[in-house]
Amino acid sequence: MQIGKYDYRPNWFLSIITVALIVVALVLANWQFNRADQKRAIEKKRVLNSSMDKIRLSKRDTDVEPILYRDVEVVGQFDLKHQMLLENQKYKGTPGYHVFTPFRLKGSDVWLLVNRGWIRQGQDRKFLPQLQGNEGLVTIEGKIEHVPGIGMKMGEPGQQDGIWPRRVTYIELPWLGKETGYHYLPYVLYQTRGEKFGLIRDWKQRFEAKERMTPEKHTGYAVQWLLLGVLVIIMYLVLSLKKTKQN
Repeated sequence: MQIGKYDYRPNWFLSIITVALIVVALVLANWQFNRADQKRAIEKKRVLNSSMDKIRLSKRDTDVEPILYRDVEVVGQFDLKHQMLLENQKYKGTPGYHVFTPFRLKGSDVWLLVNRGWIRQGQDRKFLPQLQGNEGLVTIEGKIEHVPGIGMKMGEPGQQDGIWPRRVTYIELPWLGKETGYHYLPYVLYQTRGEKFGLIRDWKQRFEAKERMTPEKHTGYAVQWLLLGVLVIIMYLVLSLKKTKQN
């Protein structure tokens, strides 16, 4: 095919590879644009719900979306016999744990998992920190958050040895439900008020900081994928167009 001074000589193998790469670039760009929209919606919801009045949490609050990021208060009792220590949690450069404790809502068999705060790990991992708390009826306050997630889950969250408190590498409510025999609400409470018992509750970074992957970063990656698609087309044309020889 003659195009001006150039002769278009398509290589079918190269054409198939080019089309495949362009499709991949478009799909990934679209995915990044969608993720950017999702992150913007999350940020908007966090700001909106955080500014709303505090509510009293009840066993009927089984849907996380209406109360996500809201300040709540709840009455009940801690189960200090089944606590979890979430590993690899640093505070100002010091290794430690986040202490997650089951909390039974007053007058029900419904449980809420509460992050009571951070505690130092100690120099010897063989010894667990001493966890104190109040097992009586208490009123606590905090903010509703999604269960903290990780990128890839390798095996069970912790050992199934019946020993408590238990070190875990991630939080998984169904697994915890089987281990404790309790029915949990589908979210966690980050406690902000109530006796600390030596724990540190510095949640400002979690409550106020933006996502590590911001909407702007997702948009930037989307543009990069689109530019890569354009580059693929240019390379294809360079390899497929040959200048016509003059007689």
